[in-house]
This record gives sequence, C-alpha cells and structure tokens, in this order.
Amino acid sequence: MKKFFFALTFGMAPGVALSQSVSSPPPGETSAETHQTNPSFRPPVNVNNSVIDGSQRITIGDGVTQPLSSVVGQQINVMNYGAKPGDADSGTAIRKALATASNRFPVYFPYSPHGYTINSGSYNGREIGTWLLNGNVISGKAIGFPANGTGTLISPYTNPYLIATNRKSVYDPAAIPQAGKGATVAESIECLPNRPNRQNKNADRNWIACRYVGADTGAGGTPSTDLSTEVENWVLNVSGNHGLAFEIDTNFNAAVTDGQWTTGLFLAGGGASGRNVNSVALSIMHAAYDASWLPWTTGISIRETTNQIQQYKTSAGEAGFFQQAFDEKGTPISWLDKIGNQTSQIVTARKGFIAEAPTGRDDYSASRNTSDDTGFFFRALDEHSNTLASIDKRGQATVSGFVNVNHATETASAHCRIGEMHADDFNLYVCISTGKYKSVPLQTIH
Repeated sequence: MKKFFFALTFGMAPGVALSQSVSSPPPGETSAETHQTNPSFRPPVNVNNSVIDGSQRITIGDGVTQPLSSVVGQQINVMNYGAKPGDADSGTAIRKALATASNRFPVYFPYSPHGYTINSGSYNGREIGTWLLNGNVISGKAIGFPANGTGTLISPYTNPYLIATNRKSVYDPAAIPQAGKGATVAESIECLPNRPNRQNKNADRNWIACRYVGADTGAGGTPSTDLSTEVENWVLNVSGNHGLAFEIDTNFNAAVTDGQWTTGLFLAGGGASGRNVNSVALSIMHAAYDASWLPWTTGISIRETTNQIQQYKTSAGEAGFFQQAFDEKGTPISWLDKIGNQTSQIVTARKGFIAEAPTGRDDYSASRNTSDDTGFFFRALDEHSNTLASIDKRGQATVSGFVNVNHATETASAHCRIGEMHADDFNLYVCISTGKYKSVPLQTIH
C-alpha cells in the first residue's frame, strides 16, 4: 500500500497538520475529484485499520485541542493563532488572523462563555472581511468604547455606537476595479423566476420570499421600560457625495395577466380588531442629533403617476381620518375625515380665502340640506367672539355697522332688488317689491 503525508489545508494555520500514514483513495476517484463534486463531503479515511471520521481531537497550538471535524470546517480560527477565551490579551493572535484574512476568508471566533479580551493592536472598524463572532462577548481597550461612539473592530463603521455580536462584514468597493459601466456588489441574493411547481401539495400555489428578515419584540415592555426592536436599520452617511439609502426598482417588462397588482412597496400587517393603537405604517421624520429642528428638503415626492394618491375607507361605519395636519403644539389645524368632512383652521394668513372660478361658474356655493336646517352659511367674529357679519341658512344677513356707498342718486327709471338700501347726501333709498325705489328725505341734525 502506497503511503503519503496527509496534511489539512482547509483554512488551518500553517504548521497545523495531521502526519499519519493514510491509504490512497479508491481506484478511479481522487480526493480532489470528491471535493469538487461536493465540497462538504469528507469520506472516512482508513489509517492503519483505524477510521478518521472527524471525531478525533488534534492539537492546534498552545496546547489547545479541537475535534478534527471542527478544524476542517473552519476558515480562519483565531484560536489557531493563539487566541484564548477569558481575560488574557488575544490581541496578537487577532492581528495574525486579520493578516491572514487578507484573502477575505471569514475569521472565526469559537464560542466561549468567557468571551475574548483584546487589549493590544489598533483597529478602525474598516478591516475588510467577514467576522464570525458567534455571540461571544468581546471586550478590551483596543476595540474602542461603543457606548461613547468610538467602537472599532466589532462595531459598524457607519455607526460606532452599535456592537456586532454574531457576524460583521466589511466591503471596500474601491479595492475592486470596474470595467465599462458595471457596478460592484458586496452581496447578491437572487431568485429565479417563480413558476408553478407540480410537486407542491397545492400545485396552483407557489409562494416564495427571496429574502426574509424577521424579529419579535417580545412581551417585556411596561410603562417603565423602553425595549426597542428594529427589523432592519439602513444607514447612509452623506458627506458631500450624493447617495441613495434604499432603492426599489420595479420594471414593467410585460403586462400583468393574472388579474393581480404589481406593487412597488407593500406595507402589510396589523392584528386583531382593537390592536391598532400606537402604530404607524410609515413614519417620515427628521431632526438633528441634538433633537433640534432640521427639515427634509422634500418629505415625499411623487412624479409621473396616473393617480398621485388614493385613499379608501373599507366600510360605511369606518371612522377616523383620511388626513390630519397639526401645528407645532400638536393642535389639529386641518383634517379630512372618512365621512368626507373637511375642516381647516387658518392660523396665520395674509388672505384667509381666495376663490377664482372659470367664467360663468360660481366662486363659492353653499346649500342647506333640508328646510329646517339651521346654522350659518357664513359667519365672521371679532376677537371677543361677537358676530360682525353672518348669513344664516334662512337667508338672513346681519352686518354690524352696515355701510353701502356703491350707488349715486337714483332716478324713477332705476331697477333694484327688494330690500336693497343705500343713501346719498339728500335721501335714503329703499327698494320695494315692485323693483322700484322709494326715497325718504334726510334732515340735517341740529
């Protein structure tokens, strides 16, 4: 039997090898061919009539032993470079692992309830690669202080206040040359076109999600606690160059023929009836980091659509509002309810109301619903809520301090509307039911 030196090369540290006499692969099959067919396949190897099945433990450095299967399945294990869980400084080992990780292999931190301490070395949070942190508590002077916004190795570069606990990936697009009009992508997740699958239990239903991210807030919240859960947090720091935090492209390459809608952004969810308190489907807000006022240039921009916005109520008894607007104190100033009533309170305006209708159309029209409908079509009040002018729904007009100076001296041939009154220097003119004026001489007050 031919014997040769069998060395582990799957991400193991230099010098970590298994030196035993190993039998050759079966005729017609090489270990390289097996690996190409199925990279995860590791056939048992017979060594001197003993089977290597991955359960054997090997020494990887500084007296640390691990199962063979664990070492083979890892890329760059910090423990292979001398890192030790606990209070001992693993900075030197981590730097060695990062140097080896220049080939972008993941750096693996085996889980330990004691975590790892990194007191030496310098890190800026931009170390390229993927770190498999596995929920370890990593502490030490060299990783910065996330609570103060100075986190480095285990904190995102865009938000050093956060702490990565399971996996962190850093991508440098400038390190990869672009050809033509192409664009580099840090991660690509794609789904092939969906189609019916006759192997399904229901062959007419084939629903997929190309990517699913979920979280549960739990039930630990009380009025005295603040437990915040975010499903995803997208951050874009704008420092002069333009940027787009999130882009959704829905390309219409053909008409939708199954009777459904194609939706660019779909917000769904909710709960049982009565569970709609303190919930917002879409919230757009902006403020400076010190909570001072800092506006968006544009809150929402809608362009080139057949219908800009459509709003519906789903049942006749549905209450609430289509729109509400508030002032800086939270007081409603304008609202449109689901019955169709629109109310606007003019707080400050140079001109309270301006109406300009097309030729031959009414600028303003108000109707009463029934003959016993009371109230006002129009009402004007002074600062003490006293009526200055009003037109009620019976047609009665009241004007405080009425003045009419639009007419000159009337003649017998003049026509007028009943009730019309005005005066000149000599007479008071009153229009009677015949449409003619009668006058009353004015006397000088002595």
